[in-house]
Amino acid sequence: MKLTDTALLKKIKSGDRPAFTLLYDRYWDSLYRFVFVRTKDKEVSEELLQDLWMKIIENTDTIQTDETESAKGYLLRHLHYRIIDYYNSYKKAPPILSIDEIDFPLETNLTDTEYFEILEENEISTLLSMIDDVVSQLPSTEQQVYDMRIRRNMSVNETAEALGISNKTVSNKLSKALGEIREKLNPEYQSSKKLVSILMLIEMMTRY
Repeated sequence: MKLTDTALLKKIKSGDRPAFTLLYDRYWDSLYRFVFVRTKDKEVSEELLQDLWMKIIENTDTIQTDETESAKGYLLRHLHYRIIDYYNSYKKAPPILSIDEIDFPLETNLTDTEYFEILEENEISTLLSMIDDVVSQLPSTEQQVYDMRIRRNMSVNETAEALGISNKTVSNKLSKALGEIREKLNPEYQSSKKLVSILMLIEMMTRY
């Protein structure tokens, strides 16, 4: 059964990382396109979305859902105002697009080729699969720490007790694992802001 956004947000609030990944995967493409067609700037689009995902993690209670338990409308409204802030901060003319254009028309300046390139470049499942491949090659203890902390949502204390090591060792092993992921991931993704965002969010979530 497909979980509603309301259910996912409740899980995210409790530190459920798989729930965050589901919400992230559910909305990344549509939110990215929403921002990109208004800013025409890849880096700005990624930065605004990165800020939004941080907000979801740090202030889950502020994310509102509608009568269908969907958060999409709220997320789009939030991004709409952040886009306006972006234009105001650089004293640029804001985009002539209404927030009511939630399901914006296809007649934008974004070509099909450009859009599919964006989707391919930001394919979350592909990156996560590549990360799993790297993790499978790590030393046993680092694999176990990564599995318990990231995949199974176990706390530092729970992981340390299960493995018979100190809390500090758990933190160090996870840090090493994330460092190896950055180092060994295929060259075309080493400088990807999407990869950096995913790893940063993982690190942020493991603080809880």
